[in-house]
This record gives sequence, C-alpha cells and structure tokens, in this order.
Amino acid sequence: MSSCLLLAEDRIIVIDPGHGGRADSGNQKEFTLSASNNAKSPSGLLEKDLTLELSLEISRKVEELAKKRDGNAKVRCVLTRTKDANPDFAERAAFCAALPVTPSAIISIHFNASTRHDALGSLCLIRQKGRNPRFAEDSDFAMGLAKAAGSAVSRYVPGSNARKPITDENLHGGLGSNFLHQLAQHRKLDRVPKCFLEVEFMDRADAENTLLKNRRVTFPAVAKAIAEYLVAQISD
Repeated sequence: MSSCLLLAEDRIIVIDPGHGGRADSGNQKEFTLSASNNAKSPSGLLEKDLTLELSLEISRKVEELAKKRDGNAKVRCVLTRTKDANPDFAERAAFCAALPVTPSAIISIHFNASTRHDALGSLCLIRQKGRNPRFAEDSDFAMGLAKAAGSAVSRYVPGSNARKPITDENLHGGLGSNFLHQLAQHRKLDRVPKCFLEVEFMDRADAENTLLKNRRVTFPAVAKAIAEYLVAQISD
C-alpha cells in the first residue's frame, strides 16, 4: 500500500487498483474476499495488471492537475496497492480509514467482461439503496465519473459510451460488494463518495486492439479525464 507525507490541509483521493497478487485473499464468510483477477482480454492481458497501470497513471495526473490549480489546499492521491499484491477488502478499507486525512473520494478501478463478450461502455457500481444512506449522492458522483472516463475511452473504442450506475445488489447472492461492505464498517468514511469504476469491457478484440494494446497513448488520456473530474469535484 502506498504511503506519503500527508498534511492536515491536504485533500485525499484514494485509488484502489482492483484485484492483484497470485491468489485470492480473505474469505466470503467475513466479506473480505478479494479475487486475484477476474477479467482477461482475448490475448491474455489480465485485469489486475491493467488496473494497477491505470491507477498509477491516474495518481500522476491528479497531482499534475492539482499543482496547476489556484488555492492553498493540495490534492493528493494514495493507492491501496502499488505492486502486484492482493490485500483483502478488510485491509483495503482499514487503509482508507487509517489515513490521517479523511478521503474526499474512494474509487476502485476495474475492467469489465460480459458472458456474451459483446458489451461496451464505462460504468460505475455503487452500494445498493437499502444499505446506502448516500445513494443519491453516490449515484450523481458515479455518473459523472463514468461520463469522464467514457469521454476518453470513446475516442479509441467506437460504440463505447457512459452507462448509468448499477448497484451491487446482485453480487455474492445479494449480499453486495465486499469492499463497499467493509468501507461501511468505518463511520469515518460514511460521507465519502465511493464507487467502483469499470473503465471498459476488456473481453472484446476491438477494445483490446484500440484501447489496451495502445495504452502508452490511451491510458494517459483516460487517466487525465478521470483526474480532471476528481480534482474538480473535490476542489470546488
């Protein structure tokens, strides 16, 4: 997990690169299970590697943009992992809660896949309404984030667009997201906007060829669009 010197006046964005490591961690009984990898591209690119690469790029873009803005408050970015490791979701949530500055946003970065391998689009996942007192706020935040990511992704993936947020009510037999559940155990984080961002469906050859195989160009552009949205949201 990343560490840096944080000051009381800093505003912190937590980026959680989804998955990681060589094995699953945690367990479903305690709602801590984190899969090492889920999605895979047609040629074998792994979601866990792409999420880390893009998250590191988002972090760089956030701090570049923040330095250009006026004002005394600094916007900083911290990551729940900076290498090929897989902290379980209790560890990731505890990391967020233990920061000396309450985060202004928590974003878990993922790439999507569909059973028919025919879907496209950037979308966010938020905690289901019955368990989320900030459902409306999270919905608005998530829609804006998906639009920001989608605005960049669609330059490279024809037919891609931003989708409306979905909820976690269908995950784990209706129990919801383990990460969102663990974050909810920390009252300090109650008012923090939080969601999963599924950047794009990576199980299609066209998306792989235009977005993923050209990521020296595409990832900085996608990261910049995401960073611009996040910095504007927490700085205004």
